[in-house]
Amino acid sequence: MQKEAPRPTVRVGVILPLKKTRNGRMQELLRSDADGVTFVHIDLDTVAQVEDIERSYGKLDVLLHKLAHDMIFETLGDETAIKNMRVMNDYIARHPHVRVVDPLPGVRLLTNRHAVCTMLADVASTSGLPFSVPKYRVVDSPAAKTALLSDVAGGGFSLPVIVKSLEACGTDASHVMQVLSQPEDVAALSTDTPLLFQEFVNHDARLFKGYVLGPTILVSERVSLPNLGSTAAKAVEFDTQSPFPTAAAFELAPTPQSTAQPLCATMESAMHAIGRAIQGATQLSLFGFDVIMESGSGRHMVIDVNYFPSFKELPDFDARMRTHMKTS
Repeated sequence: MQKEAPRPTVRVGVILPLKKTRNGRMQELLRSDADGVTFVHIDLDTVAQVEDIERSYGKLDVLLHKLAHDMIFETLGDETAIKNMRVMNDYIARHPHVRVVDPLPGVRLLTNRHAVCTMLADVASTSGLPFSVPKYRVVDSPAAKTALLSDVAGGGFSLPVIVKSLEACGTDASHVMQVLSQPEDVAALSTDTPLLFQEFVNHDARLFKGYVLGPTILVSERVSLPNLGSTAAKAVEFDTQSPFPTAAAFELAPTPQSTAQPLCATMESAMHAIGRAIQGATQLSLFGFDVIMESGSGRHMVIDVNYFPSFKELPDFDARMRTHMKTS
């Protein structure tokens, strides 16, 4: 009986920030070969030109990356990031047969929160899906801040607001946000670096998180910020990588703890539809997105999209990622 020919192995070059390579799930993925997929960790610190990748890591079929951090630091003038992006752009241009997960233009879009808001607003207006984006504004100068305060006074922009850096990841500032409820707090804010102001929408402290890995979309719920009134006095700064501030942080009376409810089919369906619409607009296959439901109206609002999240809540991550590398 003739032996079956061995199936070709898909060799995946992996470029990730150091922090992500220390993630337990990614470590397991990088250390194991299974299902005809081999992952090869590419250390860009040892690479000066395309030939270094070819010589040190051999032939690749797929490039799996999170170059978002390098994209951000490249715009900030960081020499290492500039070198890394130059090498990777050259490598991709010279190796058109290598599948890139994910395409660089879509990833770059997600590094800028203003660009993300603009993309989401476009998707909301063209997809026919019943979701929206909280009103937003970039403040990058004293004049822009004065104009915003004028709109607040005239009712064209509402407080409270969430203030975010334009950089969506990579920098220390990208994880720090502020909730401001008073005009004087807005007026006191420095405009040395551009900031994104987004109206705070009450959502009963419920945040719905979508995780997209190729054809898979997982939806989970976590506790979010409490409802705030327009007269809330306390300005609050917080780190998005830590638990969200509670009502006490805003010097508000504690709100009754709501009992965790199973995700309803309607919300699950809406999250899947929104995830697919974002996927179509960005051509990305690895991303997370956050959705809230406005108190009272129940309107769905997308407040964040981020590239290549941890997927810590996704079951069978290893098998799903391997399948995606073979079919992407």
